[in-house]
Amino acid sequence: MPPTSGTGGTAHFRDWPSLRRLLGRLPGGVLFLLSPVLLLLAPVVGLYRLARSARRVAWRLFLRGAGSATVHDPGVARVKRLRTCAAIAASVADVVAFGSVQDIRESLSDRWGALLSTPWLLVVGAPVVFMVLVWCASPSRRPAMWAATRASLRQLGLFVGTLLFIVVLVVGWSVSDPSRLGGSVGTWLSMAFLVGVVWAVFMFLFASAAVARTGFGAAAVHPAAPPVLAIFLVWAFAATAKLPSGPTPIAYALLVGGPATVTAIACWEIHRLRTRFGVRLRGG
Repeated sequence: MPPTSGTGGTAHFRDWPSLRRLLGRLPGGVLFLLSPVLLLLAPVVGLYRLARSARRVAWRLFLRGAGSATVHDPGVARVKRLRTCAAIAASVADVVAFGSVQDIRESLSDRWGALLSTPWLLVVGAPVVFMVLVWCASPSRRPAMWAATRASLRQLGLFVGTLLFIVVLVVGWSVSDPSRLGGSVGTWLSMAFLVGVVWAVFMFLFASAAVARTGFGAAAVHPAAPPVLAIFLVWAFAATAKLPSGPTPIAYALLVGGPATVTAIACWEIHRLRTRFGVRLRGG
């Protein structure tokens, strides 16, 4: 494998604080006074615990070990952060200057849609990118790349499994309807399935964010795979995105400017992989 920069090893995981840790910081008297409020917030507390558990499982399945194959370039990372901040600022300025409340809702809806559709676009694009990169690589490197591709396909199967898990739990929830089963058994069974559905939905959302970040472990197949996939994703989103608010020149500049800047940064990243880390599309 080509040399890497950065810490290497497994990806660092920052777990959300537990409720005991959060509440343990409060004095006993404050906890006593807040106890009625905490009882009212019991559903929110339950959702927090479910989300925290689902996030931990998603990290184990899709992110643990991802950092070991990634070439970390501080310069590229810094430019990417600046580009992200600039894109957010430009989007907010466009909505504030030319948009309406409905435009804000559509923008937020598009963000959620992008998060949920990214994994499925990767399902389509990643195998093609992997095969091209394997074909371009030297024969000596292809066996290791094919092995990494199989690991990526396993992650793909796990991701599809998270969606199927939701379907199974929803079917179980509908079958365990207390009106059908009757008695307390049906009620408790229905509640258990409902909790399972909520947990599985959280799991699917965190898994979507994870695979959008790693591209199903694309860096393990080839360090240049993530920037190539980034180019594919941004232009796929641009092809289906709505025209932003504002005058036509500004709207088209925002629509095309985002993918264009991502493409430029990705090409620069590939160039730095070749010149600084010796990573080539063909050869060692």
